[in-house]
Amino acid sequence: MALPWWATAVVIALLATMAWGGVLAAPWLPLPRADVERLLALAKLRPGERLYDLGCGDGRILTLAARRYGAQAVGYEVSLLPYLLAWGRIMTAGVRRSVRLRYRNFFTQPLGDAAVVTAFLTPRAMAKLGPKLAIELPPGCRVVSYAFPIPGWTPSVVDKPTPRSIAIYRYDVA
Repeated sequence: MALPWWATAVVIALLATMAWGGVLAAPWLPLPRADVERLLALAKLRPGERLYDLGCGDGRILTLAARRYGAQAVGYEVSLLPYLLAWGRIMTAGVRRSVRLRYRNFFTQPLGDAAVVTAFLTPRAMAKLGPKLAIELPPGCRVVSYAFPIPGWTPSVVDKPTPRSIAIYRYDVA
């Protein structure tokens, strides 16, 4: 049985935006809760600080940053399915006053008021992101990268508690 034209269009739109997100920065891979907690602990996030999650996926980092740490969190996502999942997560978590979700390409957005920037991107995207962050981020900002380092940057801390753990890198902007 064939799908109605509108359902086919929705499926194509979802797949196209997921492909675009994968090409632009990274495919969507949800982080385990324990790794989200480890990442935010490493960020040393304080109440009221602004956190940007670049390629925020389903909003796990955003909601935990707002709920547990009292952060003002902003997430950017270009893939439609994770964006919709993040929107649902934000609404059900009760953090919509302190979380902003943007359906935009983070490479074109200003990040100069960040206290913390988080990212789980491909090595190619991290290489492109490094120069943007170097220009825009204020001194004292922390950048926390899951799995892949920023080429040319020296991490302040690398968290890899076990040999099987995924490394998390924190950079302190001088």
